[in-house]
Amino acid sequence: MQSLQGRRYGFPRMSLRQAFFFLNAVMLWAFVLASAEPAFSQTEAGRVKCVKREADLKPPRIELPSLRAYQGKEQEIRPAKKLKPVCPEGEVPVTGVPSKRHFIKGNPMLGNYAAPGPAHPLPRELVNHLLLPFDQVYWKREGHATQPPAKSPSGAGDPPCDGVAWFGSCFYYGTASELRVADGGGMTYFIENPTVVNTGGDGHSIGEIAVMGAGSAGGSLDDVEMGFSVSQDQFGDNHPHLFVYHWINGAETCYSHSGDLCGWNQYSSTYSPYMDLSPLVGADVYIGWVHFENAWWGWFNDQWLGYFKDTEWSGTFTKTAQIQWYGEVASDNGIPPKTEMGNGKFPSNTTAARMETLCDVDAAAWVCFYRDLQATGATKVNYYDILNHVAFGAVRYGGPGQ
Repeated sequence: MQSLQGRRYGFPRMSLRQAFFFLNAVMLWAFVLASAEPAFSQTEAGRVKCVKREADLKPPRIELPSLRAYQGKEQEIRPAKKLKPVCPEGEVPVTGVPSKRHFIKGNPMLGNYAAPGPAHPLPRELVNHLLLPFDQVYWKREGHATQPPAKSPSGAGDPPCDGVAWFGSCFYYGTASELRVADGGGMTYFIENPTVVNTGGDGHSIGEIAVMGAGSAGGSLDDVEMGFSVSQDQFGDNHPHLFVYHWINGAETCYSHSGDLCGWNQYSSTYSPYMDLSPLVGADVYIGWVHFENAWWGWFNDQWLGYFKDTEWSGTFTKTAQIQWYGEVASDNGIPPKTEMGNGKFPSNTTAARMETLCDVDAAAWVCFYRDLQATGATKVNYYDILNHVAFGAVRYGGPGQ
């Protein structure tokens, strides 16, 4: 059989049989590359640029803290859906921010503040005063008398709200929490794409984790947060986007991204705050925080995202006192709210949105333990609810609103 004259093209001499297998291997590799998931949608590509990584700290370890049930039945841990890096090694993505408006609330522990807009940061002393007792927010607790929180107060000039009033919006929660001193916290959950109905205000639907400290005033208003948010006003579309946020003893900061920093140090070349999470809708994602060598490091899906240095809190926030895992809806379209939480299904439905392996980090053991000790609460159960112990260390949450 005549051999190919591969030298003419810079290849070693090979037989027709070898050439056949070589070409098939090239075609297979090209198919794999073409079918791999991009890290952002085509519509977002114009808003993303790569810049030199400025982070001056190294991640705690290459691998993320392992998940382990604490004296309970282990859950199946599904493999992460991997995305292509957006930037080459040594560079990080910056996602353009459509809106410069102030976005508000978070933290289910904060009570009503009904006031004329536009929304703006409040003095930390006032925010600390608005902190509610744990048992009032987490009223769906085993061994305790359970009753929903009292109806929100409304004055003559306030918009209608039967949730938690905050400026001109009405907030609703399906939330789980554990009081725990630890080195961080995490969970696995589905990235959802809830329908958000706006009428020109600050409507959004969020799923997130908040790792919280005790705070110098005795409350839980030092924190680091991460999750997905759907907000036309904030992101300019109706897709879920990654967000990162932090509080400093009741003082609001800003939604972080690697373009304006806001104390954030971007590390990942694949994921970044404000990125469109459409490629991960319906996928399980492992997210959380761990404190390591003078910084709070955030992880997202399968890698380290970035960090906040302890200097943000003058070194006073290095341990958790409380961890919260929750869905949040902000509505400005009256009663009932018309926005979905989670995937829009009530948690009594086995296909409703879920948060699993609700865990706290032991950095020395490099384990995130899930204990199934979380308490739960919901603002208005006929709109949105939460169901505890659907598996060991797991809840389902959400609802259609109307």
